[in-house]
Amino acid sequence: MRFANPELHEQRRRQILVAAGGCFAEKGFHQTSMAEIAKAAGLSMGLLYRYFTNKDALVLAFAEVSRAQSVAMFEALATSAQPRRELAAMVKVLLGEVLDPALLRLQMEVMAEACRNDDLMTALRREDQLARQALLESIETLRKRGLAKPLVSAPALTELLNALFEGLTVRLAMQPDLDRKRLARATMKTLLALTGVGQR
Repeated sequence: MRFANPELHEQRRRQILVAAGGCFAEKGFHQTSMAEIAKAAGLSMGLLYRYFTNKDALVLAFAEVSRAQSVAMFEALATSAQPRRELAAMVKVLLGEVLDPALLRLQMEVMAEACRNDDLMTALRREDQLARQALLESIETLRKRGLAKPLVSAPALTELLNALFEGLTVRLAMQPDLDRKRLARATMKTLLALTGVGQR
C-alpha cells in the first residue's frame, strides 16, 4: 500500500509499535487485542489495520526494526577509524536494551509466541540471520583492516557474542538487582579480549 506522506507513515508506524510494545509487555501477547493497541496508539481501528493486519505483523515489525538498528551499528563499527570507541558505544546501547525490564517482558512474549507459531518463528529466524551476517561481516572487515585480532574465527565469535547478550536478558529476569555499571565494565573488557579490537 502506498502512502502519500512517507514521513507521516513512518511516524505512525513507530507510534503503533511503541503502543503495541507497551501493551504486550504489560498484558501479554494473547491478552492484548488490536482494539487495545489502537486505543493506546490514539488511532482508529481502521487506521491501525492500514498499517498492520494482525499482531503477528506487529511482532515481525519489531524484529525488522531491531535488525535494522543492529545492522547499522555493525556497519558503523566496521568502517570506524576508532573501532574501540565505536564498540563502547555499541555495548552501551545493547546493554541498555537487554537490561530494560519492559523490553525483557516484550522479548519473552515474542519468543513464547514464536515457539507456538511456525510461520512467525521462520520470519524471526530470517531477521536474526540477516543481523548475524552483518555482525560476521563487521568482524571480518575489522580483521582485514588490521584493527581487530579475534581470539576465535568470525563465525564462532558471532555466535558467542549473540549468546552473551541474549543470555544477559535472561539473567536480568533471574537477578533484577544486577550491578549494571560493573556489568558494563566487565562486558566491555570481555568484548575487547574476544574481538581484539584496537590491537595491531
